[in-house]
Amino acid sequence: MQVADETNYVDLDKLISNKSAAVLKIAVLDTSVTSLNLGDEIIMDASRKVLRELFPNAFFVTLPTHEFLLWESYRVLKDCDYVFVGGSNLLKSKMLWHNQWKISPFDVFLRRDCILLGCGWWHYQSGADWYSRQLLRRILSNRYQHSVSDEYSRQQLRSAGVGNVLNTSCVTMWQLSAEHCALIPKRRAPRAITTLTGYNSNPAADRAVIDTLLKNYEEVVLWVQQPEDFAYGIALSSGRLKLIQPNLNAFTSFLRDNDVDYVGSRLHGGIRALQMGKRTLILAVDNRAVEISRDTNLPVVLREDIGAINHWINVPFETRIQLPVQAIAEWKQQFIENRATVVNT
Repeated sequence: MQVADETNYVDLDKLISNKSAAVLKIAVLDTSVTSLNLGDEIIMDASRKVLRELFPNAFFVTLPTHEFLLWESYRVLKDCDYVFVGGSNLLKSKMLWHNQWKISPFDVFLRRDCILLGCGWWHYQSGADWYSRQLLRRILSNRYQHSVSDEYSRQQLRSAGVGNVLNTSCVTMWQLSAEHCALIPKRRAPRAITTLTGYNSNPAADRAVIDTLLKNYEEVVLWVQQPEDFAYGIALSSGRLKLIQPNLNAFTSFLRDNDVDYVGSRLHGGIRALQMGKRTLILAVDNRAVEISRDTNLPVVLREDIGAINHWINVPFETRIQLPVQAIAEWKQQFIENRATVVNT
């Protein structure tokens, strides 16, 4: 007979003796709900891991960021002790228009104070407009420090009047310690896995990348992170690439079970490869990878720089991620100090 893992139990004696104790209720605004980008699943996988470690006995409820909330969602939010926003590039200078984080003007009055976890700014932009400044100052907590993915995003928030912000890097990178990175191979693997970015295409550059990979590796495999990547990849490769199933489990399993390098333009696809201990080069197509690399030494080159890509493939490379350890610890500590009502096992 299998015995249950006792670490899953709550100590009822402690619960009964501490009459002030209660299970915390935590809302997680989930960027992977109604998202066609599997990178959001990678983000939320890391976000949930961090929150579970911080609040092991809390009750979690999930709400979407990519849809406007209705009345039942507002009722749930009102009853929660914390509301965390899973890290993605949800912040922008014009929050009223074409926003990934679906917030209406009514949210100024109805939303509880939200706490950012590894969020970033959507592309390089001018400062936030008047509406966005008012909205961000109203819906974001002024009690807790917010976690953002890069210094650019921190500065954009500060200029919008939200000063309680820490640059912690993307939450997906928090496990990439020096010890973890030391185990990542330094020399080229026999095979490569790549990703493309269909919504930000550059056929000439992407075709040159594919040609370079095919010249240097015995086999090149494509993983599709968004649906539009499929047709784009097929058109560019002319059947020269192999394809794995377009889901996160297949991608993770392939990385685990094969000796491969990752060279692709999907930021979080690359970070997943690093999590799985694979030699990785991310090809920058927008501000996210560039800014995170500037802060953390994440292996990034521009997609158009074929010379740098070819050099990385053929020259031994040591992965040395420089995490903002103090900022990460400071962000976590504020909740450790304020979770007195959590029942300890």
